Amino acid sequence: MVQNKSIKTFWAVFFALVAVVAVASSVAMYFAAESRVAHINMSTVSDENVYKINRENEYRHALYAACDGMKNLDANLGKTVVSNNAVTQARALTNVVVCANEVNDRFADLPIEASEKLMTCQKFVNQAQDFARTLLAKLAEGKQLTDGERASLDGLNTVATNMYDFLQAYAESDSGMFMTNGTGLGGAGALSDSLEDVDDKAFAYEKLIYDGPFSDGVQNKQIVVKRHLSLSEVTQKVVKLFEDVQYVNTVNGADTLYVFEGKDGRVTASVGGDIVEYTEYRENENNGNVGKDGCVSAAEEFCARLGYNVRGVWVSKVKDYVTYVNCAPVVDGAIVYPRLVKVAVAADGHVVGMEAKAYLSNKAADVVKPFGKIGSDEAKAKLADGLAVTNVAKAYVERNDKIFACWQFECVRGDRQYYVYVDSESGNEVNIFKVVRNTEGFTVI
Repeated sequence: MVQNKSIKTFWAVFFALVAVVAVASSVAMYFAAESRVAHINMSTVSDENVYKINRENEYRHALYAACDGMKNLDANLGKTVVSNNAVTQARALTNVVVCANEVNDRFADLPIEASEKLMTCQKFVNQAQDFARTLLAKLAEGKQLTDGERASLDGLNTVATNMYDFLQAYAESDSGMFMTNGTGLGGAGALSDSLEDVDDKAFAYEKLIYDGPFSDGVQNKQIVVKRHLSLSEVTQKVVKLFEDVQYVNTVNGADTLYVFEGKDGRVTASVGGDIVEYTEYRENENNGNVGKDGCVSAAEEFCARLGYNVRGVWVSKVKDYVTYVNCAPVVDGAIVYPRLVKVAVAADGHVVGMEAKAYLSNKAADVVKPFGKIGSDEAKAKLADGLAVTNVAKAYVERNDKIFACWQFECVRGDRQYYVYVDSESGNEVNIFKVVRNTEGFTVI
């Protein structure tokens, strides 16, 4: 009897242990299965993720390429500063132009609008390129670079070094991920957030001008079209203005543009029938001398024929027998810089080029506002010591997509020329430009 009871107890314990093991195994298998499912779910790549990863790779490739271009631009600016040989300088400046093009091509592949600082990089590259072209033209004439021009190049070289260091560090960090931020999909704000950590001084440089205030800005806005016309209607308008041209092709980009060619030149028009660009094919010969006033009159008359109500506000020094006249609307005595039209006039007073993208991209109602309570005398008192004011004008200017009604002060300090813009509402300095030496022009207003 005792033996049977022990046997029963043994088998009861045995089956209990088996049951426990079975339950434990089931639980383990369940969690293992769940883990496998979770792993599979985490490893599943959706079409959206594939797209984002591919775009990320494209962005990072463009960013590294921009770094290389900025490094080479930096190096060639430095070579120009330390060289005393015109051939070496010309070679280095040519490389600056080429490298700037490369950087801009890479920036075009990046969402640079995500940060003001990355857009500042682009503006710097554009100005460095334009300054290099200006100096190349001077060297081509057999002239030497001045100490002032070397100093400007040295300043640009310092900024290029800072920008290269920033871009390289940014590209090598996880924060350089535009779409995934190195931590998984999402993170759209990573670019802007990371750029905000960069010291503003790294991006500080004297804005250089050589063909008038606010003439060098990159236009990211689209042309304003009041009414879309058919190609036939646009052609009729263009032929009425330029008789011998004919339609050749359509350019589809941020703006749809119609291109017309003639034996003497090329015309680009918007879908609204407005003339965006005009270039005449002819040699720059000194066949006359209408003077500054004659060039301004020719530019104003040409713009009026196109339907642009503007006045000449700046005349550049003559270059290759061509004078460049910047025209803009003038409202109640104030220059409306956001609506600038740039015109090239030959020595005989004949217009050989025109560009009106800014004029057509900004509606008048959006850029004209009442002037503030601060008058010219109070605004002048806010200028830095040592600036001698040679001319005062009212002007509407744009900065960071915001319009300011400003007092424009043309100033000199020693042998340097500056333009300072003071907000008539707050009294704050909105912008300051340094005119590149030996390229000074003449303000008309």
